Amino acid sequence: MTLRVGTRGSQLARTQTLWVMARLEQSLSTAPDWTEVVVKTEGDEYTGELSKAPTPGIFVSRLREELLAGRVEVIVHSMKDLPAAPYEAITLAAVPQRENPADVLISRGDLPLSELAPGSVVGTSSPRRAASIRRARPDLRPQSIRGNITTRIDKVLRGDYDATVLARAGLARIDALDQISEELDSTVFLPAPRQAALAVECRSDDDETLAVLQRLDDPVARLCTRVEQAILIGLDAGCHTAVSALATWEPGGEEPTGGLTLRAELADADTGEVVSTSGQLQSSFDALVSDEATAWNFGLEHAQVLASTALGRALGKEGQGS
Repeated sequence: MTLRVGTRGSQLARTQTLWVMARLEQSLSTAPDWTEVVVKTEGDEYTGELSKAPTPGIFVSRLREELLAGRVEVIVHSMKDLPAAPYEAITLAAVPQRENPADVLISRGDLPLSELAPGSVVGTSSPRRAASIRRARPDLRPQSIRGNITTRIDKVLRGDYDATVLARAGLARIDALDQISEELDSTVFLPAPRQAALAVECRSDDDETLAVLQRLDDPVARLCTRVEQAILIGLDAGCHTAVSALATWEPGGEEPTGGLTLRAELADADTGEVVSTSGQLQSSFDALVSDEATAWNFGLEHAQVLASTALGRALGKEGQGS
């Protein structure tokens, strides 16, 4: 079997692709021959603020075009880059085991968030993180930052910014955990929906490739990210929306049932104002996997809770007018 695997050209994207294919090789008695195909995406060319990108999925769409054109058989993404809605003729073949989804701080002088000087500039391209920074430290100045992980770290080290907030997972994958100044408290910095998860896609009619890639699938990661996806769909969230969500599965010990726990937030990136919701769904894991609607509806119900708040209604009206 020969596979052409599409990926963005950043260090993180290529490292993630190598990680995925190494695990695929380990899972097969006969490893496939595969070739990396680097694709330059719209997001790599766009120089504006990511939260104001003209189209959704700017790090994804060109990879998907290459897949549908038959120039690659597999594409690998950071799942949080995917638009929430399904894409016709493309299947999410695998969600591999998820990394730690926490946000972390990188700062000059290796200072924690609480010790940054008032007025310090914290780089982030995420409205969600900007809202969390304003909530945790109203005296700091969130400012837009562009570039890959190493570029953002370099901008901090040379003094363009006093600090930046990144996903721990990306640093783990490129072996840069030593750069972390502080792992941020998830009660304030709840991660983005599907953060730290990978998405491996193929064409829906490519049964042979789909069957092979499914060996990589982690059922817990797929279940939890699907619930988080429902939050995005329920809020009609885009890259400008300051939305957070984290679903986790806790087995029930000797009992056949366990708990699917969800925390989700919607915030105003300009003020830090936030509304939140949380809950737990008791069920057997097999039941949730066999009946996807139960977990999906659990996420949609919590999205509706957020949307029905005064802040949710106000932000919804702003989105309709943009």
